[in-house]
Amino acid sequence: MQPIVRLENVTKNYRGVPAVKNVTFELRKGEIRALLGENGAGKSTLTEIIAGVVDATSGKMFHKGQEIAYASPHAALEAGIAMVFQETSLVPSMTVAQNLYLGTEKFLNRLRGTYISAQQFLQSLNFPVDPNAMVATLGAAKRQMVEIARAVHHNAEIIIFDEPTATLT
Repeated sequence: MQPIVRLENVTKNYRGVPAVKNVTFELRKGEIRALLGENGAGKSTLTEIIAGVVDATSGKMFHKGQEIAYASPHAALEAGIAMVFQETSLVPSMTVAQNLYLGTEKFLNRLRGTYISAQQFLQSLNFPVDPNAMVATLGAAKRQMVEIARAVHHNAEIIIFDEPTATLT
């Protein structure tokens, strides 16, 4: 089976200092992978490369056999790769429903309908979060639930979690 994502000899330098050096890594459908290492080992940097947050200094990345380089996290999301960040990337001044649909056509075209579909979607995940609640009013655990729900909602083939429980402790 062909990998969904493959990195070949990927390196990322910050001011000449390697954060990730010559990493080759594959993700296949149905796999659950964990990256383990000390602080500063490059785990977050590697996941950020896959999710389009940062560019690799050198090396290649392939998505379903095609060489790619995502220009942004949105481009990666459009390709089916979502990331749940250690610190949430939600907009606190918006509602849960608005955050779920942010960046989608549905958000732009039909704001009212987003609340109903967001409520149904959150219920299907058994997430006890009110879609009308402002994100700023949610505790850390519920914000993380919304962040995860957003990744699942986009039907991502790959969901990357960067220390998703760090904000809960």
